[in-house]
Amino acid sequence: MKTVLIAGMDDLIYNAADLLNPAEMKLVGFATTDSGAWNVLNKDGSVKEIIEEMPVMPIDLAAGYNPDIIIAAAKEEEKNTALKYMIYRSGFQNEVIFLYDTVSSFSARTALFRRLAWRLNGLGIAGSIAELGCGNGDSSWQLNALFPTRKLFLFDTFEGFDPRDIEKEKEYSDAAVSEQAAVYSPERLMERMPEKDMVTILKGWFPHTAESLEDETFAFVYIDPCLYQPAYTGLQFFLPRLSRGGMILLGGYEDPRFTGIRKAVEDIEEKYGALLIVPAQDLNGSVVIIKP
Repeated sequence: MKTVLIAGMDDLIYNAADLLNPAEMKLVGFATTDSGAWNVLNKDGSVKEIIEEMPVMPIDLAAGYNPDIIIAAAKEEEKNTALKYMIYRSGFQNEVIFLYDTVSSFSARTALFRRLAWRLNGLGIAGSIAELGCGNGDSSWQLNALFPTRKLFLFDTFEGFDPRDIEKEKEYSDAAVSEQAAVYSPERLMERMPEKDMVTILKGWFPHTAESLEDETFAFVYIDPCLYQPAYTGLQFFLPRLSRGGMILLGGYEDPRFTGIRKAVEDIEEKYGALLIVPAQDLNGSVVIIKP
């Protein structure tokens, strides 16, 4: 069995850990650029002699920990390049596995979309499709293609996180939240859609943008909210409007930094009762919520 340390620049390191084969690889620590997560250093910067929990260290200490393998966990090329530089600069000479080489060719989320679409279409589950937080449309165009005869509603501010959602997040998460710049405009997003006539783009703050859809029913909804408020309002709006057998794919539920999403689910369960939740085991910490 080989010892493994997972290095990265975000929460992907923790989601990647769940995918390790325990018969072949033993996780011995994490290396991250997030100084708030480090637990191997004393206040004076020296390395602790005794660490009673899973070590989380700066990346430049990874070589000194001497695992058999370092897994560089990055989904974007820029982060992958930066990680490669930091790992080799640390003097590490054993095997390095770059997760980017896999995720750039294989997508667990795409496979999940396809299998859920086959299930919903095969059973004839009635309803429209929606995505809350569509960004540049990497998921949106796939949903449009997989459900070509269904209405697709795409929700986003197209201006980054709403300040009201950022302020609310402070109640649930210590993670730093910044206003992310929108990647695409609604017009450019629409250009990516293969079945444009079936797509409605709703720009603005959710749930205000859903006020015209009170009577709509849904078969599948993808919510990738990052923050508590859009997760809570998204679930609150869509759950009662799901057809029986309909599904919500909720991203970030297993995120160890932005814990507001899990809290949103807990608050929804207090209101509606326990949800039927199935872990998706992708790199986004997603779960599938099924309406019985």
